[in-house]
Amino acid sequence: MAKLMTVTANTAIDLLLEVESFALGETLSASRSAEFACGKGINVAKAIESQGSEVLCLGFAGAHSIDAFHALQTERLTTDLTVVSGKTRTNITLHDSASGRETHIRTAGFRVTEDDCRRLCETVESHAEPGAIVIISGSLPPGAPNDFYRSLIKVCRERGVTTFLDASDSGLSLGIEAKPDVIKPNQQELEALLGKSLPDERSIAEAARELVGQGIQRVYVSRGEHGCIAAYENMTISAYFNTAPEQIVSRVGCGDALVAGLAVAAWQGLDAKTALRLGVACGSANLFSPEPGRFEPTRVNEIISRIVVEDILTSV
Repeated sequence: MAKLMTVTANTAIDLLLEVESFALGETLSASRSAEFACGKGINVAKAIESQGSEVLCLGFAGAHSIDAFHALQTERLTTDLTVVSGKTRTNITLHDSASGRETHIRTAGFRVTEDDCRRLCETVESHAEPGAIVIISGSLPPGAPNDFYRSLIKVCRERGVTTFLDASDSGLSLGIEAKPDVIKPNQQELEALLGKSLPDERSIAEAARELVGQGIQRVYVSRGEHGCIAAYENMTISAYFNTAPEQIVSRVGCGDALVAGLAVAAWQGLDAKTALRLGVACGSANLFSPEPGRFEPTRVNEIISRIVVEDILTSV
């Protein structure tokens, strides 16, 4: 069984449309279009596979859309998804090639039941074994209880599984009550969790260290083009790509690729600075890929030498 697993409670079909000079009220022709089976945990799994590691995808998928997720399976990426009634939601990304700006449109998808949630918990439990790593990513679907991630994390911790949580809103605020080993909010999600503004690197770092003090082993805060801040019990560091990409293909899934790099680093037992460097390199490599999580390992190797890692001094 794969030692790396992802859980995507709210899977999606991503539709990417690229236009030149997007304007409201106009009829436009897309210069490029692509459709992918996605969702944050699915993106993480693809990025794990892109690094050459095996991964198992768990989560919900709508019965009307399940074939798209079965098509993801390869020698290294396998799925054991919990099928629910209805259709998986669609996320539409409009990329303006002239300005580089993106517009995102979300549609509604399936609604899960109490029985669906029980079945997914049982599936996670059946695959959980000591030494494994599970990454729980993304939003909760309609119908799921607000504390669903807390329940999943408890199941995993009871079985000696290392848990990563990358969520927002109640998924994050209630999920951390179960003390996942790792969390990866972005800056805005961390501000919402703590109910205060974090205007600079030091304030973010100190907030992350406070969460470490509450029993979470590693806190990573992604900051888009500014890279990532990582807090541990005995250090706080930051990492960023020191070369601005000349042409970005898509920003979708970069945070998921970051998480994938961190998870692979944890599985390989890499030290803190090397792990953060790999994570930021994977997130940066994703900028050059039209499909979230699908990037060339050679691209990561090219970028990783240009990732700058620095210590942050904090008062916490």
